Amino acid sequence: MNNVTSIAQHQDPHNIAAARLFRDRWENRANALANCIEHLVVDHEMTEENAELVAIQAYADLEATNQTARIDIDACTSHVVVLRTEGGRPVVFTVTDLMRVLEQARQDDRAVVVDRDRRRPVVLEH
Repeated sequence: MNNVTSIAQHQDPHNIAAARLFRDRWENRANALANCIEHLVVDHEMTEENAELVAIQAYADLEATNQTARIDIDACTSHVVVLRTEGGRPVVFTVTDLMRVLEQARQDDRAVVVDRDRRRPVVLEH
């Protein structure tokens, strides 16, 4: 007889994704995201588009652990991302800036497609 009462884990998609990504933390970004997206689609019956978004957000949250810099969501729009450095100084990235970063990553072979069949999402490897 078992006297221990099981406590069900909180099963929201973000926590599921974070747990899977933590297991694959030694993988590169593309592999970790691919494994997480597949896990969410196959084992948790999410659509691929939703699984991609949940996996990307969970990956970013895990990667930001112990970071003092952050993206200032209140200052961002659909055309600008504002990064606050450790001192709170704003750094501005327009769509043009980000497209240049992506193009440079492509030239350096650091832009990697997670799902080659669907050609999405694209991540930048360090």
